[in-house]
Amino acid sequence: MATAPQTNGSRRKRNRDEELLDAAVRLFHEKGYPASSMKDVAEAVGVLKGSLYHYISSKEDLLFRILQESHQQASEIVDEVSGLPGPAVGRLRAFVERMYLWYLDHSERVGLYFNQQQYLTGDNKKAMVAQARDLGMAVRRLLTEAKREGSLDPRLDVKLSAFFLMGALNSIPMWYMETGSYSREQIAELFTRMSMSAFACQEDTVDTTAPDLSR
Repeated sequence: MATAPQTNGSRRKRNRDEELLDAAVRLFHEKGYPASSMKDVAEAVGVLKGSLYHYISSKEDLLFRILQESHQQASEIVDEVSGLPGPAVGRLRAFVERMYLWYLDHSERVGLYFNQQQYLTGDNKKAMVAQARDLGMAVRRLLTEAKREGSLDPRLDVKLSAFFLMGALNSIPMWYMETGSYSREQIAELFTRMSMSAFACQEDTVDTTAPDLSR
């Protein structure tokens, strides 16, 4: 069934939604969610406070939408790599590298995801807990498939390996700076090598040498 063409009004609303979310990400990252007010958000977007309620119902709704969007993008990475042909270890490596890149590209959003979701309540909180569990299980499935085909160390503990990988990803907002000497692509490549080396069979040799920055 063909979809109806998008009207100018719906495009404007989508653009304003994105502008609102981006402004809230910056504000919550800089001031913290508790210290940020709806007035602060309105000023950051350049609208009257009352106008915000055309797009959101509350400050918590705004935080929830930011976190939901982050989870949705992570889920899309899972879906993309799950459909890749070839060995399971290739899908695992693709997932690891793409996730590192996404976390590096969106370190402010990632910081909110893990440091500010404590302020969600009720159904919002339950939804985030369930989604985090789903992502963790997706990581375990990728590890399990690669281990089953013999590409990973047979002694590998899948549950702890998933915790290891997610811990490495979640730490990125604590140390990453865009002004650093390594590019996002270099960091993602090196971290992917190190992660895959940690999972690999003992007899495998994986090059974990840092990229040559002198070139």
